[in-house]
Amino acid sequence: IYLVPLCTEGRRPLLGELCGDSPARAHVRPSELGREVLRCWEAIPAIQRDLAAQKSLRTHTTCHRDIELLGCQLMPDHFHGIIFIQQPMDIPLGQVVWGFMAGTTKAYHAMIESAITPTVRLHLETVLRSANLPTSLLTSQPLWEKGYHDRPLTRKGQLQTMIAYLHDNPRRLFVRRHSARVFELRRGVQVGAQVFDAMGNHALLQRPLHAVHVRRRFSGQERRAYMNACILAARQGRVLVGAFISEYEQQVRAVALREGHAVIQLTTDLLTDYYKPSGELFDACGRGQVLLLSQRTTLDSFSRRITRAECNTLNTLAEEMAGVNSLSPPHPPPQ
Repeated sequence: IYLVPLCTEGRRPLLGELCGDSPARAHVRPSELGREVLRCWEAIPAIQRDLAAQKSLRTHTTCHRDIELLGCQLMPDHFHGIIFIQQPMDIPLGQVVWGFMAGTTKAYHAMIESAITPTVRLHLETVLRSANLPTSLLTSQPLWEKGYHDRPLTRKGQLQTMIAYLHDNPRRLFVRRHSARVFELRRGVQVGAQVFDAMGNHALLQRPLHAVHVRRRFSGQERRAYMNACILAARQGRVLVGAFISEYEQQVRAVALREGHAVIQLTTDLLTDYYKPSGELFDACGRGQVLLLSQRTTLDSFSRRITRAECNTLNTLAEEMAGVNSLSPPHPPPQ
């Protein structure tokens, strides 16, 4: 099972428009091109079965292209689809996706062609020739960005989570558009001696901070006491700061956000212009409860796991920001 995301070239909102007067009512109304994209998507299984049958007759071998579509979401400037490859195929998945991209691009060019009147066409061709450019540029503009990243779903429960995420995209876009200030990416934000890319509520940096780092050496009793101390600090007005990598640190963050407290999240994510926080951080960011800080400047590996060295670096940064000596116990052990 693969998640296949595709973005329009230059992120042009060609596929539809966001409609609705509230997050709960947000939805995307497809454009004519968007409707054609959906039609081409739904046709993938039948097209690939026919192509496989033709190849089987031609080569006297059995070719399998059993594909099931498990979900999709059209957005103004991108498209998400989930494909289930039911058994090994005679072609790579990329060839299936390329066929979809080629078919939708052909439809896009046909729409451009039909929208250009003879007078406008003559004028545009004259302009292109005067610039020593081929007139084929009129209808050769790409619909999609080059390349894509297909992401395999490998864990139990991941499919339903991904389908829910896709269907939640319009609501998230509504929230982003109506809370644009907190989702604005700022680069070169100075925090002490460190420089970060940042997204979220920058005013949180002006408040007292409390580092969250649940150490492995803690006993069960020490861990519970420490987690309770972190929540108490949040209730007293301190902003919790940390990498929130371990399950216990994530539990602290979840309780703090649920109670309406603030969090500064140190992350190894690459913050781009199109970056969106995931999970509970997204809505909390929209409410002004979160600030994301990252020092990552290149996407050197698309979906790699965070390393232990990176964990240690982030935890040390959190403690430095909160004025904690990382060599000292974070709180007195429970009596």
